[in-house]
Amino acid sequence: MATRLTVHERGDFTIIDAHGKLASPEEHGSLHQQLRQLLESGRSHILLDLSGVPSLDLEDIGELMVGYALVTLAGGELRLLNPSGHTADVLRTTRIIHLIGGAGEVAEHPTPHAVARWHACSEWYIG
Repeated sequence: MATRLTVHERGDFTIIDAHGKLASPEEHGSLHQQLRQLLESGRSHILLDLSGVPSLDLEDIGELMVGYALVTLAGGELRLLNPSGHTADVLRTTRIIHLIGGAGEVAEHPTPHAVARWHACSEWYIG
């Protein structure tokens, strides 16, 4: 399954819609490369929508952790949206959801103050 990342803006947030695998055999199609480009353009409040990711394997987990480290070390925030099924199970089992956390639902026009609340609601939306 190929990697497809779609980026769009909503207020002060950048949302990456991921479809397929998070890890890509090509450097230019990888999640961490996309995150690097966003950080270089000044976008540091990033939400990763996992609704199009049916499962996570070891490579995907590695890609996610590299991306998280990249954003965090640059002073940014990365949060997860809409993991379900096997993806949510893997995030809970590995406890990655506790490290990265979740953003819950994104309001139509979110504010940077919502980022402060991300730390308090890291798992409630997984169900």
